Amino acid sequence: MKKFKFLVGFGLKKRVFKKAFVISNIIIGLVIIALINLPSIIAIFQDDENEIIEVNTVIMNNTDDTEYALEEQLLQTMNGIYEGYSFIVTDDSVENPEEFWDQSEINVYIVFTGDLKQPNVEIYAHNQSLGNMLTQSIQLVLYDYQDIGYASYDIKTPPSNGENPGLSEADQSFLDGIGSLLFIPVFFLVIMATQFLGVDIIEEKSSKAIETIIASVPAKVHFLSKIAASISFLLIQSGVLLSFGLLALLVSRLFAASDSFEGLNLLSELASRIPNWPSILMISLLFMFFGALLFLVLAALLASISTTQEDYQQFQAPLIFLILGGYYMTIFLPLLDANGVLQVFSYIPFFSTMVAPMAYIRGAITLLEAIISLGITIAFVVLFIYYISPVYRVAILSYDETKFFKRIKFYFKKAFTKE
Repeated sequence: MKKFKFLVGFGLKKRVFKKAFVISNIIIGLVIIALINLPSIIAIFQDDENEIIEVNTVIMNNTDDTEYALEEQLLQTMNGIYEGYSFIVTDDSVENPEEFWDQSEINVYIVFTGDLKQPNVEIYAHNQSLGNMLTQSIQLVLYDYQDIGYASYDIKTPPSNGENPGLSEADQSFLDGIGSLLFIPVFFLVIMATQFLGVDIIEEKSSKAIETIIASVPAKVHFLSKIAASISFLLIQSGVLLSFGLLALLVSRLFAASDSFEGLNLLSELASRIPNWPSILMISLLFMFFGALLFLVLAALLASISTTQEDYQQFQAPLIFLILGGYYMTIFLPLLDANGVLQVFSYIPFFSTMVAPMAYIRGAITLLEAIISLGITIAFVVLFIYYISPVYRVAILSYDETKFFKRIKFYFKKAFTKE
């Protein structure tokens, strides 16, 4: 165990304690902060005369005090608070609130019922983020009416279409456009981890240092230590990126505190449009971790049978295609509305690393199905480690230069031949 920890620590030091790692992460951090706060940054350079968005509004006062000028007070407050919006009363109406989602003439529909001192408020809005922020102006009006007290808010979501419950057509289009961008960090992190693992093993093998190392520790320990070092680096890098994301949120709060413009950021926009974002984040992180493990085990095998950097670059091509294939599916399948194909590839290891979280975001699979897919990925990780570690033990000290498939066949045969 002590030698295992030493090998893992040594592998991490070679990657983390380098100027290139620090400089690249500073640059990446600045890019993350800029991208997340891009709407606020753009707002700084915009002219003061911004386009006013007209919001057709219907306010229904079905409380015990219908004499109170609720509609007038609420419209005045909303127009005073929310710059860039013009809330206007429309002559259109809906007989049944549920019919709101089937029409486009009314943008916001607010219904007050019960005791006006502590009413029940139902908010219907095609723009879910707009519906969430209206509670502030409603509460201010109620404070003026009742001095103190809180309303009971029910912010309605569009009815389920059977595929992605709770998401409107506009929100679904938004996710289709930006969803694939969320997997760019996962794509690059997995690529980096497999590259670092392969380069480490090839460097030790080409310099013959591997012979000294294997003389001190079993090949299986060396195999697991390389994977552990790479996955630890992946976790450290992910933690750094998440820290920059939190810093970007802090910057967005500073923008929001400014009176000069309305502070916006992409993360808050995503959170307002995706009601189940905590479970999506957790599922995505778990798939990234175990999916990366699967790729790393295969990368370790390819590196062990290689004798030069050129060999590894050639042999890892199928691995790169698998990673690219999963990423391209997250881009094009949502645009083609191919939920059935997403669902199928969500259960296929390697592809499921990125496809399954996207399928869950779109509602092509449920949370239970995503967990089942994750279980399949974990089972493949265990299976790969079990079968590849004996092959690694044979291949790591071999310098055979025959063709790829001939090498693979020979190493597998030798690893599982009973002596």
